[in-house]
Amino acid sequence: MTGLIMKDILVMRKTLTSYLFIMVLYAVMALLDIFNFGFIITFVQVMLMVLPITAFAYDEQAKWDRYAMSLPLGRSKVVGARYLFVLVLALCTFSLALFGIAIIYLLQQEDLVEMLLTLMVSASIGLLVPAIILPLNYKLGAERARPYLYTVIFIPVIVVVLLSKLDLLDLSALNALEALSPAFIIGGAALLPLAGLVLLFVSYLISCRVAAGKEY
Repeated sequence: MTGLIMKDILVMRKTLTSYLFIMVLYAVMALLDIFNFGFIITFVQVMLMVLPITAFAYDEQAKWDRYAMSLPLGRSKVVGARYLFVLVLALCTFSLALFGIAIIYLLQQEDLVEMLLTLMVSASIGLLVPAIILPLNYKLGAERARPYLYTVIFIPVIVVVLLSKLDLLDLSALNALEALSPAFIIGGAALLPLAGLVLLFVSYLISCRVAAGKEY
């Protein structure tokens, strides 16, 4: 399985390098107050959403799946390697974002609770989207599953914007957060990525079932 994870990293190395360069550039802009750091945290999680889908597209072009699924490892371990690749990405992006938060806080004294809350929410979304999309990739293939990625990402955004424009979105309940202690808020927000991990595990089980019954 380690070899399969390394394969994904090597295949995606140019894309990963490009994203890393963009992240550093945005981080510098955040230090110069050109961009809000919350935007950068969100960008990092978008990267986490997109990269596994790109890896599937490369595999399809190389006819990799037909070979990989015939390996003596078994299909469940091949699927597991892709999910571990997602977890490696999640850990790296979370660590980089956490490091960035520490730098911004030390240099600019930004609101630490707000930045950590943004990180927890975006990290949970970064796990939720692959949890939904990966089984679809195994079922439909990368190209046919790609529209579902855009659907999962953009429809909730459009719904929230429309509700806000129509004054149907009541955010007054968020004012109650001000009465809570920072430790309680961060502790509660930390449950969101954990929920994302649980959903990712359920997604893995679904993908294993799909891959087991699919002809390559």
